[in-house]
Amino acid sequence: MTTFTTVTTSSWDKFVLLLWKNWIIQKRHYIQTFFEIVVPVLCCSILLLLRGLVDPGFVEKSTVFNPLSTDLPAGARIPADVLREVAFSPQNPLLERIVGRAAESLNVTYRGMPNARSLESSLMDNDTLVGVEFDDSLASAAMLPEKLTFALRFPGELRTSFSNVFPNWETRLLMVPFSPQLRFPYTDAGGYPEYYNEDFLNVQTAISKSIIMEFNANVELPEVYINRYPYPPYYDDPILQAMEQLLSLIILLSFFYPCVVMVKHITMEKEKQLKEAMKIMGLPNWLHWSAWFVKNILLLIISISLITILICVTLNDYSILEHSDWTAVWFFLFVYSITTVCFCFMMSVFFNKANIASGIAGLMWFVFVMPFNVTSQSYDSMTTSTKLGLSLFSNSAMSFAILSTIRMEANQQGLRWESLFTPATIDDGLSVGLVIVMLLVDAVIYLAIAMYVEQVRPGEFGVAKPWYFLFQKEFWIKKQVSTSDGDRNGVDNQSSKFFEAEPTASKAGIQIKNLRKVFNRNKVAVQGLNLKMYEDQITVLLGHNGAGKTTTMSMLTGMFSPSSGTAYLNGYDIRNNIEGVRQSLGLCPQHNVLFDEITVSEHLRFFARLKGVPKEHLNEEVEKYIAMLELPDKRNAQSHTLSGGMKRKLAVGVALCGGSKVVLLDEPTSGMDPSARRALWDLLQKEKKDRTLLLSTHFMDEADVLGDRIAIMADGVLKTVGSPFFLKKTFGVGYRLICVKGSRCDKQLLLDILRKYIPDVRIDTDIGSELSFVLKEDYIKLFQRMLEELETRMGECGITSYGISLTTMEEVFLK
Repeated sequence: MTTFTTVTTSSWDKFVLLLWKNWIIQKRHYIQTFFEIVVPVLCCSILLLLRGLVDPGFVEKSTVFNPLSTDLPAGARIPADVLREVAFSPQNPLLERIVGRAAESLNVTYRGMPNARSLESSLMDNDTLVGVEFDDSLASAAMLPEKLTFALRFPGELRTSFSNVFPNWETRLLMVPFSPQLRFPYTDAGGYPEYYNEDFLNVQTAISKSIIMEFNANVELPEVYINRYPYPPYYDDPILQAMEQLLSLIILLSFFYPCVVMVKHITMEKEKQLKEAMKIMGLPNWLHWSAWFVKNILLLIISISLITILICVTLNDYSILEHSDWTAVWFFLFVYSITTVCFCFMMSVFFNKANIASGIAGLMWFVFVMPFNVTSQSYDSMTTSTKLGLSLFSNSAMSFAILSTIRMEANQQGLRWESLFTPATIDDGLSVGLVIVMLLVDAVIYLAIAMYVEQVRPGEFGVAKPWYFLFQKEFWIKKQVSTSDGDRNGVDNQSSKFFEAEPTASKAGIQIKNLRKVFNRNKVAVQGLNLKMYEDQITVLLGHNGAGKTTTMSMLTGMFSPSSGTAYLNGYDIRNNIEGVRQSLGLCPQHNVLFDEITVSEHLRFFARLKGVPKEHLNEEVEKYIAMLELPDKRNAQSHTLSGGMKRKLAVGVALCGGSKVVLLDEPTSGMDPSARRALWDLLQKEKKDRTLLLSTHFMDEADVLGDRIAIMADGVLKTVGSPFFLKKTFGVGYRLICVKGSRCDKQLLLDILRKYIPDVRIDTDIGSELSFVLKEDYIKLFQRMLEELETRMGECGITSYGISLTTMEEVFLK
């Protein structure tokens, strides 16, 4: 019995309590914590090594290129098997004259085709130098129009290229692909795509000049040259090109291990029922997620701070991100960390097993970067909306931001606050600032998915809501629930002789009304259960395996949702106000619900504070239960080091501490030795005052000793309920006389003696050396004289000893 009044623990106190719990667990996984911090350092050390090996340079002089003439014969630079011929369409004397003049200057042959379709077929069948396509309407023209247009039809693949970087003409690009340094610094022709070496410019010049001469034969045409623009002095860092892919990969690997560990720890609490147990004892779900968020983001802040130092630190007068502001880099990684935590939350809710969850999360971590990897080669041709769409995958968004940052480094700008929303190149609409916005959008989406899935798929333990619960009125408008103590029982148990009359002076702490649970639409676990349990009493729930005991308790706590019917705990309905039910509920499930890394005293401190024990009485409450549970030597032992019996003791202590008004104990003494069981019985007898205790057990002696009222279930149906005396009187066979036979036992003489007092007595069992008789309770007044005569004639009857006992609870249960 508590000597203080519990208070409602504020949300802030619960939040701090959860942070304390998470910190204790993290601290005791010191090797894991070490690797979470060291892995980013090791990964970034690769970049530091590269930076140390390769120094950037600065080209101080402008780069000037030589001009190249386009008035040259064609075919000098293309493969020898290409037909040196110009095909044109449509056939027309005027057009033939134009093409013929151009072919002569190009030193190639020519031929005409009737129309564009036949020209295309011919070009596909023959490896011709080029096709010149005029408008088909000119086939019968006697005079050329003033505005004459033509198209050059070259093969889609470059004939002079042996590179996979630009295998075609790249006509989808408006601007040249970005390069962190001067593109093709050693060629005057400009490099890929090879407009000069492929003879495109030669043919274009020859046809254009021939058209001009067709309109004015006497014109003097100058020689046409091409010349690359001069390139100003520039910053030349050879590793920047590699950094576009490598830096994002390093960051991806740095976050991989913390991500997997995070998902495993979160899912482990669900797997071990710890999350639901904390909810049952008054912990709101949003606080649970908030504490996990803060704990993990604080740990990731350490990692991103180290990453920022390593990639922005100056080594040999240079750093990896030479021109970037370290605060802007840190801020970007911080936002990415927020999204990463939300990603882990999303992954954890889909699974009930920690190992499976962490494995799939690790796989999905790399899947989320695949959109970037698949599209990176076509990055410059993608629209901004496409890039933003792909940024819904957080790791792809991070890779886009790193790509943009490296390009800004090449431009000697780097990632800075003033250029946060400025794209790296003129033709790129995506900036690091937009990626940061998308990462925040991703975080909101991932968190929303996690919260939704958790409601509709809470796992093995929890109340599942329908998939459409967002569209239900009850979700938006809180339903008021009556907390009155009125009789809500659906069936009058007094109508059956197997149900003892309800006590009128006692207050019902638990009222079950027509409770029903069906699994998989056909397996009925509990059907139509009606039962009341009262304060200051221990109600024992008996039943064989599969009778529905654990399912009933699970519905009372909200772990399972009832198929129909309901129950009221302290006046709160489990169907629509489970939070109210859990405010004063203590639970000891069938399996130990304990944190492996937390000690005995820390468990009691955590749950007592969670239930509202004032801080000034917290030590008193902890010491009280450590003493009552007989665990003083184990106060500082982590729960995973305890024996099975000690774990059960601690689980019972967790349920009782904090003055829980309703306590559910599912087989609390399983795994305990006889002396520990007896001690726990004494504890429960002391602690039942001002509480409603519901206990399930397989031990009949335990039910007999502890039960103020005993309810027996079979196949999901309540068969009987009443005090032990009522059940023995209703179902018992009276008394049992047990005799130990000697070598010459006279059974008939023994029966004759007994029938003098109890006419209808008979032998109940005759097994081995033991002989038993059932004695009806109606003849109890004659028992003394009967036993006195039996005592004097034991030798004559051939028995060595005898004893008499009342009906046991085991006999009642079996009957």
